[in-house]
Amino acid sequence: MKGDVIQIEGDKWVTRGQAATSIDAREEELLVGREKEKAMFERFLNGEPTSKHIWNLYGTGGVGKSTMLDAFRRQAKKHNAVFLLLDSRECGRTGDELCRELLLQLSPGPEKGSGHNKPLNAVHHRLNRLVQKQRVIIALDTFEEMTGLEVWLREQFLRDLDPNILVLLAGRHPLKGTWLLSPAWRERVLWLAVHHLTREDVLNYARKCGLTEEAFGERLWERTRGHGLSMSLAVSTELLEGSGPLHDAGWSSELASLWLKEVPDEELRQLVEAASLLRHFNQEMLAHVVEREISANAFGQLTALSFVRKIDRGWRLHDLMRESTQSQMRERVPRQFGKLRERCASYFASIIRASDDRRSVAWAVEELFCFIGDALIRAHLNTPWKKEYMWEPLTVINLGEGLQYLQQRRNEARSITRQGVDPVTGSLLELTLSKEEMLYSIEGLDLEELLDLGQQSVMLMKSPDGSVQGLSAIIPINRGTLDYLEQNPFSGPYIRSLLPAERKKLGVPESEQAGWFIKSIDILEWTDSAALMEGASQMYHYMCAGKLFFASPPPLPMFYDSHLGLGFEALPDVFHCCYDGKTPTPTFVLDTRGEKLDAFLAAMLRRIGIQLEPTEGTSEKNEQEDVLLQFRLTEREKEVALCVIEGCTNSEIAKRLYISLITVKKHLGSVYAKLQVRNRSQFIKAVLSKEGR
Repeated sequence: MKGDVIQIEGDKWVTRGQAATSIDAREEELLVGREKEKAMFERFLNGEPTSKHIWNLYGTGGVGKSTMLDAFRRQAKKHNAVFLLLDSRECGRTGDELCRELLLQLSPGPEKGSGHNKPLNAVHHRLNRLVQKQRVIIALDTFEEMTGLEVWLREQFLRDLDPNILVLLAGRHPLKGTWLLSPAWRERVLWLAVHHLTREDVLNYARKCGLTEEAFGERLWERTRGHGLSMSLAVSTELLEGSGPLHDAGWSSELASLWLKEVPDEELRQLVEAASLLRHFNQEMLAHVVEREISANAFGQLTALSFVRKIDRGWRLHDLMRESTQSQMRERVPRQFGKLRERCASYFASIIRASDDRRSVAWAVEELFCFIGDALIRAHLNTPWKKEYMWEPLTVINLGEGLQYLQQRRNEARSITRQGVDPVTGSLLELTLSKEEMLYSIEGLDLEELLDLGQQSVMLMKSPDGSVQGLSAIIPINRGTLDYLEQNPFSGPYIRSLLPAERKKLGVPESEQAGWFIKSIDILEWTDSAALMEGASQMYHYMCAGKLFFASPPPLPMFYDSHLGLGFEALPDVFHCCYDGKTPTPTFVLDTRGEKLDAFLAAMLRRIGIQLEPTEGTSEKNEQEDVLLQFRLTEREKEVALCVIEGCTNSEIAKRLYISLITVKKHLGSVYAKLQVRNRSQFIKAVLSKEGR
């Protein structure tokens, strides 16, 4: 009959029962991961005895708890087991209402003459008799919504329930309180954390959905990192191609809305929004960003949210929550978004300036560049996803591993294309490198030669399984390495360009460092954002260390732009052609010695419109900088102009700023033109007259 059939494709008709079965079958096909949990449930269905008859499935919103319950339902159906599923948001707010919902699912209805008028007694009677014949499972989803019923459930419902009935409590938080403190309850509960799916699971899911292109699977992994709901929304966006309710940026908003449902008031929501701009936070940091005191109670409410977790350096929002909340703020309140970013940047800059041990604040340097780095750095290096790597010095013992790594890199070299999203603008950036360009970063890298220097220049980046996933070759500058650096074709042009007095400053004892030369930072898999960020993070240990730091990276736009984005200065008159024998490759210098650290931080903060708070003795210099700002000088022109005001000669300016005399004269000509003066004396007079107003 027409009412009993539905058409699902072409002229093929199936019954409604068959359609339901096909939906279940397709859902089962699309399920990836969760093999361990399904195997546990299968053992229960097969009669394996267990003392743990309460399973607590917990994990952040959208991670896949409901999907797992649905998979359990399908398994139970195959075993003819009774599976009762209630969503805590829909089953009423009293114990009686919950019991009535369960009774409705227990067909064919209450037995006549059972004598149980109270819903609780009736449901106990039905369930305890039913479990004598077949397996019974009760699943309560979104258990965090049952706060008012939790005590009733434990003390009245579960106490008299047959222990052979399995109870699944799925929610965002693990069971705590009496569940943990009471030995009797604790021994009956099995805590099951529902984690994100693995990379292989994500790639497999994409293939099962018909998206077989490898690039899409990798992009799906990069964007979702195995978060179940994110995967489903992202794939839906791709398959619907604009014909459905979601768009490429919209699915992340769906996530934010889902998570924000557990934020009860506006004050807490403001803290969530501020915390979303930080990759990690504590109470003091957050108070600085929002510019007000935060009570211990309010901070406790924040850290109790399911999408907040404790890490070594404080707390952290779930990465997808961070991204989606930032995206919403950027569109909804752009000025507030910008102000909070500025407060974050100023906080990390203050940490760097206040530290006596510059290299101990590498973490703050890394965080700072999340806000002041250019789009390329933000999109490709500052991914929130991190893996656990360890850095091991190269020695005669592991030299073979290092050499094997280089050989593997050469053998597996291939062209790559990777994409990244700038968290500030939301724009998508793409980077493509050819097979030949992929090998530039290890060109001329002689591990045995560097090992013979005896300066611990090379570090191997190892994954938890001990395999080498990358390396860095950062050579200290001192008396023991200067001759090597001068002769090396990559570093030699810069060392030879120095004036004798400047070179002499670099000849510190071998136990010290006047600075460092970056020969190479390389990783095995350049499409892995976490590995790329881990490799790049090596630079943060040296950038604000109060020393000289220079590099001559491959002549590719990616490296050129990223070094400029990190605050290095390119020296166009100091170059070599060692990478491919024909392309001029410049040297990049970053000098944070003495007062230059403040100058570096000030220049970087000005990128986002922040003035570095002055320290004692800098007010006069700041007044001069304010005057120069009126004339729209470039950053380099302003540095040259300030040197002139200090009375430096052209040669002294060239030495201080690591530029040639020709470049100094070029910048001075531009400065004079902008101030409409002809020489130094007119220039200084013009600045002083403006300053005195």
